[in-house]
Formats: sequence, C-alpha cells, structure tokens
Amino acid sequence: MKGLREYKFLLLSGLALVVFAFLVFGIVSREDAEAKEYPYLDNLFAEGVVNEINIEISEEDWADLVENPLEETYYAVDVTINGETLSNVALRTKGDNTLTSVASSDSDRYSFKIDFDYFNDGENYYGLKKLNLNNNYGDVSYMREYISYRIMGEMGIPVPATSYTHITINGEEWGLYLAVEPIDEVFLERTFGDSTGDLYKPDGTGADLVYRGDDMSEYPGLVLKTNEETSDGSAILDLMKALESGEGLEDVLDVDEVLRYLAANVALANYDSYLGNTTHNYYLYEQDGRFTIVPWDYNYSFGGFGGGEVDIYEPTNQSMGMGGGRRGDMENAEAQTAAGENAGEEQTAQMPEGMERPDNMEMDMPEGMERPEGMGGGMGGSNEKPLVDTLLSQDVLLAQYESYLAEIAETYFTEAYMSQIVSETAEMIAPYVEKDATAFFTYDEFLEASSADATDPNSLVYFAVSMAESIENQLAGGEPTFNTSSFVAAAAGGGGKHPGEDFGGMQDTEQTAGDTADDQTQRVPE
Repeated sequence: MKGLREYKFLLLSGLALVVFAFLVFGIVSREDAEAKEYPYLDNLFAEGVVNEINIEISEEDWADLVENPLEETYYAVDVTINGETLSNVALRTKGDNTLTSVASSDSDRYSFKIDFDYFNDGENYYGLKKLNLNNNYGDVSYMREYISYRIMGEMGIPVPATSYTHITINGEEWGLYLAVEPIDEVFLERTFGDSTGDLYKPDGTGADLVYRGDDMSEYPGLVLKTNEETSDGSAILDLMKALESGEGLEDVLDVDEVLRYLAANVALANYDSYLGNTTHNYYLYEQDGRFTIVPWDYNYSFGGFGGGEVDIYEPTNQSMGMGGGRRGDMENAEAQTAAGENAGEEQTAQMPEGMERPDNMEMDMPEGMERPEGMGGGMGGSNEKPLVDTLLSQDVLLAQYESYLAEIAETYFTEAYMSQIVSETAEMIAPYVEKDATAFFTYDEFLEASSADATDPNSLVYFAVSMAESIENQLAGGEPTFNTSSFVAAAAGGGGKHPGEDFGGMQDTEQTAGDTADDQTQRVPE
C-alpha cells in the first residue's frame, strides 16, 4: 500500500507539473504567436529599442512638400528601416492642429505617414501596411504619448504599438520621432482577431455621439474607415440611441472598456480628445453591433491642451477650474474661473517664440455670430457628451469609473511607477534628443521635463503624483487639489529650430498656413 500511495503521489505531482508547464507555456506561446503572426512588432516596436529610419526623397519633391505641407500629397520615396530598404513607398505629411501649427512656423519638422503599399499593391514591412511618425510636437519631455499608451495598455485598453525612432532624411539628421502603429485592418486583426466590423474615426458633427435622427447624412463627422460601400450605419445609430435613452448600453457598447478609457483620459487631463471641445482623437470599432473605443493622439496629454482643475465628476467641464461639479459646490466659481483665465494667459506667454497656440484650443465666435450647429465649444460637436454623461449618471457605472480612477492613482500615478518609467525612457532617448536637429525645445528643457523629481513642476512625475492626490481627495468627497496650470512643462506648446543645413542641395522654404485639401494627391518622380 505504501508503494501505491507513493506512486499516486508521484503521478499527481507529475500531472501538476505538466499542467503548470502547460499554463506557463500557453502564456508565453500566445505572446510568441502574436510576434510570429505580426513580425513587425519585433522588428519595429521592440521595447527599449530606438529604431533607425532614413527617408530618401528627391530634391524636387522635398521642396514641394515643404512649400505645400497642408496638401498632404503622397510622394514616392525609399525608406530604410533598421538597415532594410523598401523602395517606391509613399510618404506624406500628417496631422491636424500639429500640422497647421508647424506649417505656420519656421520649422519643417512635420509628422509623417508612410504607406508601404500605396504605389506597390501588397508591399508591407513585416506585415505592417502603414506607419505613423509623430514629431512630438508640444511635448518637451518627448514622453507624453509614449507613457500614456503604456499606462492605458497595462489597464487593458486597446492601444497601438509605439517605439522611438531616429529619423534621417537623405542621410541628414532630422530628429527623434515616435513611431505609432496605425488603427487599420492589421491593428484590428491583431487586437480583436477580426477586421470585418465598422471602424469610425469621429471628427466633426456627430463626433459627440449625440443622436440627431436616423439620417446618417446628419453625422458627417462620423468618418467610416472600413466597409464604406456596405455599411448602412445602423450599428452606430443604435449606439447613439442607447446613449440617449441610457438603456441597453451593454448590447451596443463595451461599457467596462469605455469606463477605463474615460478614467485614463481624465487622469491624463487629455482634453484634445472626446472630453474636450475638439471632440476627436479616438476611434470606434464595432463587432456584431457592439462598439469598443480605441484611443489616439496623446502628445497633448498630461494637461498639454489647457490648464485648470480637473473635476473627475464633470470631466467635460472645459472651464477646468469651476470645481464642485457633481457635488454642486459653486461658491468659488467666479474666483476659480478668473484663476483659470490667468493660468491660460500664463500658458500663452510660455509658448516658444515664433509658435502660436492651435486655433481650436480656444474658439471665440466673432461678435454677432452664432456658433454653427454641431460645433459646440470647439470643432467636434455640441456641448453634450453622452458617452460621459449617460455612463456616469448610472450609480453602478459611476462606481466602476471611480474604481479605475483609484487604480490609476494607486498603481500608475505613484512616484515609484512614474519615476521608473520616466528615468528608463529618458536614459534611452537622451542621446538622440541631445543631437535632435529639428527639436521644438532645447536639450536643457528636455532634461528638466524628464526629471524624476516629484517636487519639480517641470516633471511628468510631479504631474502624476499631484493628480493622484487630487483624484483621491475627490473620491473621498473633497475638491480638486491640483491645478494643471502649475505644471510648467505642460504649458509649453511647440516651437521650432529650423535645420541649419540643406538636404543634398534642397533649399529650406518658407511656408504659410492654408486650407487642407479635401483629396490627397500623389507625386511620383519621373
């Protein structure tokens, strides 16, 4: 009997080890499987690596790009990524506020979009069809977007892959950019296992998701990126109806994921988003009639799009100094509003020389004119924000939202977490920032912004710790305690040192702002 018991014990122990090994192997193999199925993740978005990209473009095309950046023309170029060259791929400028702001300055440091199969159908970079190269405009730390995606990814929010990339153009230094995976069919397949649903990039009338009837022509800002010829818009109409009524939300929306998204954007004081007057910089993806929200464009996170106190219970309140919110304490509203206005003046004063605040950060209509319907306080829609108002009006969902804010304050916006990620990132990119030929800020300013000192108002660590304290105080029934205007680095908007050297005989060309063309054009060298 003793031998039988020992045999059974050994057998059960062996089975336990097999099960444990299977579970561990399963986790690892899933990560390995994703890397194998989408090899661009290892080749371009490996953690802790600064990539090298050289863009070869003709003198004529570069001069045309610099002279007409707002046309967003596609040019045929050769791109070498980490030593591997892809020929005859497409390159254009990209951006919204960033593009117009840089175009109206003395800088040529544009963000770029690379399209690998625009001229050669089927061409790709290890499975990647397109690539965004963001210029870190308005971000003296070079880290806002990178860290924002990192935190949201760890919270389970679907985010694009990112990596730092050192850019040269025709072999000449051009600067440190952030490479960002586009939200397209490849991203959808990788993230959701499916790309057949409707993908929207809202920007304009309808982006607020306010229901205006069943006629899709009433929502020109709900820009459909997939199924353009087949979708009837019924799914997103059902979403807006549910947001209006507050009923059946789970059937049309991944409510838990959206609450995580809202909590993250509130904590990041990211107002160049659905929360703010612009009401844009997000995607909606539908699967079987149910939508998920995908975040986008975070160079203005960490309070970069305006200063004030962030009320977690009224996160779309753009005065950001009114306080009270859900608690109804408005006694000091006038004084707080005045303080917010003064803070805004300070921020304007701190814009780097030669640069202007993006037009739609503050949109005052001329005297005697009314704001066009759908524009609300900015470019994206009305003052209604049902994605926020409807969800937070329900006690159960409000409690979930509060739990995610508490998670951010206790896990991510701690001095330990932020100091580590800021220090590690700064160490990785500092050599590239120091030699950045087109930088919007000085290297000394970067060193201040990348400080891990939680008491330094230039540092992202200071912002995070201060915001965490404010969140926790509000969760406990108190008022906001952190005015983002005191965050010095966030107040700086952009800037530009124009490159001192020409590229292979290309002349620097002065540019002026203009209207973006409705249709993109292409230019192929003879």
